[in-house]
Amino acid sequence: MPIDWSENSAKAFEWYMANIHRPEHSLILVHFIDASNDRELYEKEAKLMELQETYETKLLENKVEYRWITGADDTGPSELIVRISREEDATMIVMGSRGLGKIRKVVQTSVSDEVLSKADVPVLVCKR
Repeated sequence: MPIDWSENSAKAFEWYMANIHRPEHSLILVHFIDASNDRELYEKEAKLMELQETYETKLLENKVEYRWITGADDTGPSELIVRISREEDATMIVMGSRGLGKIRKVVQTSVSDEVLSKADVPVLVCKR
């Protein structure tokens, strides 16, 4: 499950917890840090700790087995999500949709569209 600061990511997490999660499941949360230099990477990693704490509190309250994987390379978020799903032998990817409008979608491909086209497992995209 890709996680970021967006409301759509939070809604996808809530939907997963309410509708899919079972005690025997293990959840992998993936976050991509987009940084152009080491200073920006350091600043974003520091902010990421707050995001992790928010989700980890919910996961611990619900006794969910989980792991957090953060990536910050040149490949981009969709490639990281797909690569992690393969490496970890995931059975499904659940993610939020950024909700691009029709015109913007023609010009700009969303991360969820890229994951849908490249993933080897079912991808569930939670819309707003």
